[in-house]
Amino acid sequence: MSKAKMNYLLDAVIALAFVVSTVTGLAFVAMGSGGYQGGQNAGCQTAFLGIGRAAWSDLHIWGSLIMITGVVIHLVLHWQWIVCMTKKMVRPKPRREEKSCPVTL
Repeated sequence: MSKAKMNYLLDAVIALAFVVSTVTGLAFVAMGSGGYQGGQNAGCQTAFLGIGRAAWSDLHIWGSLIMITGVVIHLVLHWQWIVCMTKKMVRPKPRREEKSCPVTL
């Protein structure tokens, strides 16, 4: 697999996990917070769109874990570029004998 295809696939996984995490987070906002409290909390729903709170929680946790893992892998794959660009930003005028940062990711 080419480096470009691998980066695209990784970015697609991160984006999908972000969407899952965002949608499930918004579902929690719609359901309210504070727990059921034996029927005393009228603002708390135990289900949203026919899906129970526990299932939303599981989706949210797994989506978030996949997103975090993808971002960590992304940072590891691009670490050399990150270091090089950080050096370039901190010291904008490179000396003649220094190599320039690679352009491709």
